Amino acid sequence: MRSLILVLLLLCTSPVFAAYDGQDLYQQNCAVCHGDKAQGKIGPRLKGDSSKWSSHLFQRAVLNGIDDGGKQLKSPMPHWSNSSLKEDSGKPPTAAEIDAIQKYIRTLY
Repeated sequence: MRSLILVLLLLCTSPVFAAYDGQDLYQQNCAVCHGDKAQGKIGPRLKGDSSKWSSHLFQRAVLNGIDDGGKQLKSPMPHWSNSSLKEDSGKPPTAAEIDAIQKYIRTLY
């Protein structure tokens, strides 16, 4: 019984089940271009704009550089499908990480 509890505890605390902190992810990977409060800087404003996009459109923009109108985002926006967030060791961001970032941006009104 104790081994079952230990296995369940390990599974529930593994990164697969971890909730991502959208604020941390945003500050580490997006703020340098989009501003600390998503107000826009080198990159466009996200607060109130792309934060309202569907999850699918937001993920498409982040991973493939395609906006809500189907147009290519302007440089220097990286296509995250070809790179990684700082903490992902070379792997593209997951849908859960991108969703966490978008949820954080939605709080910045």
